[in-house]
Amino acid sequence: MKNRSGVIAVVVALVVLVAVLGAGAFVIASSQPSATGAQSTSAQTQIAQSDSASDAAQSTHRNKLEGATETTDANGVVHGTSASGVNYVVYGRGEASADASKVTFSAVGDSLGTDNSMPIAQRYASSSGGYDFTPFYQEIGPVVQAYDLRFINQETVMAGTDDGRTYSGYPVFNSPDAMLDAIAAEKFNIVNFGSNHTWDMGSYGIERTQSLFAEHPEIMLVGSYTSADDRSTVHMIERNGTTFAVLSYLYGDNSYAEESDFPNTYYSCPFNKETMATEIARAKEVADAVIVYMHWGSEYVSEPNEQQTDYAQFLADQEVDLVIGSHAHITQPAKYVTGASGKKTLVVYGLSDFLSGWTLTDTILSGLFTCDFVWEGNELTVENPVWHPLIEWSDGGDVYIRLLENMTDDEINANTRTDDVSNDVEYLHEALNSMGFEIPLAW
Repeated sequence: MKNRSGVIAVVVALVVLVAVLGAGAFVIASSQPSATGAQSTSAQTQIAQSDSASDAAQSTHRNKLEGATETTDANGVVHGTSASGVNYVVYGRGEASADASKVTFSAVGDSLGTDNSMPIAQRYASSSGGYDFTPFYQEIGPVVQAYDLRFINQETVMAGTDDGRTYSGYPVFNSPDAMLDAIAAEKFNIVNFGSNHTWDMGSYGIERTQSLFAEHPEIMLVGSYTSADDRSTVHMIERNGTTFAVLSYLYGDNSYAEESDFPNTYYSCPFNKETMATEIARAKEVADAVIVYMHWGSEYVSEPNEQQTDYAQFLADQEVDLVIGSHAHITQPAKYVTGASGKKTLVVYGLSDFLSGWTLTDTILSGLFTCDFVWEGNELTVENPVWHPLIEWSDGGDVYIRLLENMTDDEINANTRTDDVSNDVEYLHEALNSMGFEIPLAW
């Protein structure tokens, strides 16, 4: 009887323990707002920082959104206000990364609807009319899609032709909507739309482009905002419960030389250190990582100019986690900058023109920058940064973007779009190796 009673006691204890653990698991799961539900939800929440795929990797870092009030809209985008009063939005709430131990990041440069790229896109769409930019991505697209966070700069505006406008290239751009269709099809989830060409088609072009992106709630648009309130709202994307704020700034605009000349400073965001410091500090209150995109540099010059190095130092002093940039139309190096606190910030000065249709070698050589964000205790670190050289390539047929590391020397030299150099392999290696990259180059 004693043995039987002991067995019964153990069984009862186990049943109670399972019930308690089950209730606890339900509380944790139910505190996470839905990222996909069609209805809006609102609650004072302590946001869970991890999901079942990544509890072990994310269990130690501080939850910056604890005590926030949130709603989730019909598209799964979270709108919140932190306990300290910072407004924010979160894309991708509850989504896991491919590898629970890290969040992978990729970035490519400028997508340009030029007088070269648009005719190519027309040929690709010849059977249906219009434009099709997706064949440019036939090799690089699947590579980019393997990363958790995927950034591209949409340099040119999409103002349409309904009001009598025509599509146009340099110097005043108006690109087909098909450029965005391709970006969405290739699953980029962070897009910058703040450049020196943002105002090319005036306010109408900006508002129409913003409205097109609004039809793709899976994409977080940065660099161009609908209002001052929208700009002051911290825009974040989440993986594994880790939040990434992305800010964007530009040196100026072709139509407006000074910040005071701009009709407003939310359709695009000109450099202003005081404003930038405020916005970075605000982002740090709610985001685990702050990434800053900078539209900067001297055109067709691979060496970062004085303004770039000055702002790179400023951003390092603010202790942002990563800086990426473009505008020069050619590749610029990636280097570390030590901030006032001693923390090193990686600055990727120039991603170059990613999709342009140009036919000068320097302008069709660009890069896929990749890295991992990894938690080391309470610190989120940038690990494994790599520059993967890219080039627009054709052997007389399709024009598309290729990774040099996936090509033989014979294929590289067979590129019909590099007539300005005689030995492509030798030229490309010498050009990149001379820039002083402080991260590995993937050949």
